Amino acid sequence: MKHRPSNPTERQIWFYLLWAVSAGAWLLLVAALVSYDPADWPGQFVVPHNNPPSNWIGHVGAWCVDQLLAMVGPGVWFLVAGGLVVLVCIQRQRKLTQPILRAMGLVLMCISTSTIIGMTVAGQAASPLGAGGLIANFISHQLVMRFSFLGTLILMLVCFWVGAVLAVDHILTWLGSLVIQGATLIGVGMRRPKAFLEALQVKFGPILAGVGLGDGIQTRSGYSSVPIRSGGQTREAIGRKGSDDDVDPGAGGLGATESFDEELDDSLGEIDDEQEVEDEAYIEDEEADDESKAQSFTTEELRAKIKSLPINFAASSQAKAPPPREVDLSGYRFPDIALLEDPESSFTRQMEQLVRDQAVQLEAALHQYRIAGEVVGIDSGPAITMFEVRLAPGTKVAQLNAISSDIARALKAQNVRIVSNMAGKDTIGIEVPNLKKEKVRLKDLMTANDDSVRKMKLPMWLGKDASGNPLIADLTTMPHMLIAGTTGSGKSVCINSIVVSFLFMKRPDELKLVLVDPKMVEMTMFKQIPHLMCPVVTEVARAASILEWATNKMDERYEILAEAGVRDVASYNELGWEELKERFNPVSEEAEARIPKKLPYIVFIIDELADLMMMNKEVEGYIVRLAQKSRAIGMHLILATQRPQANVVTGLIKSNMPCRISFKVASGMDSRIVLDQKGAELLLGQGDMLYLSPGTSKISRVQGTLVEDSEIRQTVRFLKNVAEPSFEPQLVQIKSTNLDDDSERDPLFEDAVRIVLESRRGSVSLLQRQLTVGYSRASRLIEQMAAAGIIGEYKGSQAREVSMTLEEYEAICAQAQADASTDGWPGKPNAAGAVEQESTQATEEVEDEEEEEEEGGDDEGEVETRASAKEDDEYEYEYEEGEEEYEEEEYAEEDEDDESVT
Repeated sequence: MKHRPSNPTERQIWFYLLWAVSAGAWLLLVAALVSYDPADWPGQFVVPHNNPPSNWIGHVGAWCVDQLLAMVGPGVWFLVAGGLVVLVCIQRQRKLTQPILRAMGLVLMCISTSTIIGMTVAGQAASPLGAGGLIANFISHQLVMRFSFLGTLILMLVCFWVGAVLAVDHILTWLGSLVIQGATLIGVGMRRPKAFLEALQVKFGPILAGVGLGDGIQTRSGYSSVPIRSGGQTREAIGRKGSDDDVDPGAGGLGATESFDEELDDSLGEIDDEQEVEDEAYIEDEEADDESKAQSFTTEELRAKIKSLPINFAASSQAKAPPPREVDLSGYRFPDIALLEDPESSFTRQMEQLVRDQAVQLEAALHQYRIAGEVVGIDSGPAITMFEVRLAPGTKVAQLNAISSDIARALKAQNVRIVSNMAGKDTIGIEVPNLKKEKVRLKDLMTANDDSVRKMKLPMWLGKDASGNPLIADLTTMPHMLIAGTTGSGKSVCINSIVVSFLFMKRPDELKLVLVDPKMVEMTMFKQIPHLMCPVVTEVARAASILEWATNKMDERYEILAEAGVRDVASYNELGWEELKERFNPVSEEAEARIPKKLPYIVFIIDELADLMMMNKEVEGYIVRLAQKSRAIGMHLILATQRPQANVVTGLIKSNMPCRISFKVASGMDSRIVLDQKGAELLLGQGDMLYLSPGTSKISRVQGTLVEDSEIRQTVRFLKNVAEPSFEPQLVQIKSTNLDDDSERDPLFEDAVRIVLESRRGSVSLLQRQLTVGYSRASRLIEQMAAAGIIGEYKGSQAREVSMTLEEYEAICAQAQADASTDGWPGKPNAAGAVEQESTQATEEVEDEEEEEEEGGDDEGEVETRASAKEDDEYEYEYEEGEEEYEEEEYAEEDEDDESVT
């Protein structure tokens, strides 16, 4: 069986070892080729042989090179260059695009080169068969017989060009663009020498000044060179000294655009009329009688203009170091960052030309629809590119919104999003999807050098914004989060990235998690992490009880903080043990043992809020109460839903969730419910989201972090070997408490449960017949069983579904009684005492019910009893009445027996 490395460190060792061996073999081959001598053994045409051989690698190198050159010829150098490229890409962990096509291109270049050399260079004494090798000689011999010498030479040149296109298309494109750019610059310089010198002053001012040429050149528009940050570096870009209404020159000074403000024309001084006409950009003059005077750019001028615009690409982090962690903990190890997937290679070079072409198409589309504006900035992120457009005074943004579909069609994009207000700028933004989307890896974000992470209590790496900057947020400052999005939009992946962020930064005694996953497939991978307070909750009824427990826990923590004299959890955790004992002043060792040394943060993550809201009406009250008061005591909520409807994300819930994330939603109405504005319906899906930062109304376009299932499994496997989960006993016993602990539970509850479980039908009429009780008492028994999770919810005229068997119910009751008698958790009654109390009250309750039935006597009395018992809940009365009618029709044949029993 083939051995596979057991951990990432071992895989890295094998990777570097194999790379070192390959690099050494490549160096040996190059040395042997460089020092090749035909007189070395085993050369067949030169005698005597050199002894010792002149080849630097000795006899082995001489033999290998002799065989290579004899077969392939001098074209082998292309294969050697290809091997160097492969080694460099592997060492830098950069993906080689289209490797098969590039390998075919290298082979074509190798064979065509050897064939051309074999045809044009005559054989010598050292190689009488020709300088091209055996393969080249065979090909040239066959082709010359059919196409003659000239035709064969042309065919080989075509093959060489095809091979070059397949192998090094990027280099050819770059060389072609250099030639076109040089020709364009020469043409502009010949047609407009003054503008050409101004462009040189703007872009190469420091260099010209250094050689004594900068003093004599004055810029016309008052533009200066200022640094603009791009991906962690500074670039020389166009800055302005004029007023805010001025327009940045396109093309870095090549063909400066006319200002939209007439004051700029006064500051330009004396300008030749001919030069001014050539430098004017397109602008719609409202006072002009002839609209045809508006000048439009040609495609070449637009490309030259866009060519010099700086593009802020998403810069990946260069520091490959684990996240900062100053505290050295004994007995607990944080996961190694090597467990995460490495970020993909930067695709900046591949995207640059595509982005510039889109900018040309965008500005051309604006001119086509008579929108006076120009592209003055480009921010390219992982999934979208935002073009900053400056509109002419008087141009309304509504005009741009009206043609957004036409702009998307012109750019061949799925859709575009108009950002009408950019803080601190007089421009608007047009967000266009990228043709290629970059995957945002968690490892790339965590290795970024960001000092703000050290100050965060619960950091979360959410993704990258439109400019490629990491989005890192602290949950304690939010303090709660709402996530919405349709199926497949990236909502669950976002939750997974948040949980993994916590696992890499917090110990189990610093953070506790409660995961609610009604889907039963999204968060079950985290069931073995040591940070859980209870197993992953998959039952909706149990989740509502956990929220109720959380509200009680919140009040308990507030009492602890009040007694300690601190305002929040962070201040409490900073107190030492001696300081805590002094403030609490315990009177006994038992009281001292109840003082918590540390209060960990508790985060409740609910994957589907809609199920909880539909199941239990009290859930909204629990959530609102927690959201309003739980910040100081370190309890935080992360709610997610794929149905952001008004009855799910209510006004109270939304007002207490200042941080909201919206992935792609179904309609603009859903976007308004989550973000208070439209836009989320235009997202692309697969992690594309809008982030509403807490405390502000600013919305950012973000590409969410991608965490693969393999990364989660490796992280959970590592943590499982480090520590075991320590569950909260009260949370574990919540389900058992629902079945056994209820001070107002009917004494006939046990009998009713057995009847329902044996018949597998939850029906009020069934309990009336079997227990000989009235309708009110039977309906209360059904409601108690539904609250305990024994039967399902109301389904109209159909009987309720039964969710467990009689054996399962008996096992749960036995376990609950055993835990209550041995552990004695607070609030858990003794099983024996409960049985005695039920047995003493059973007779009295049955007698009272029989007296009520005798006094009622007929169906009208029962209806009046039902109305009086249910007058506070009209909906409950209606559905129970319908259920009774259904049951009476189904069991019509048993009416006579029922009347006799009654």
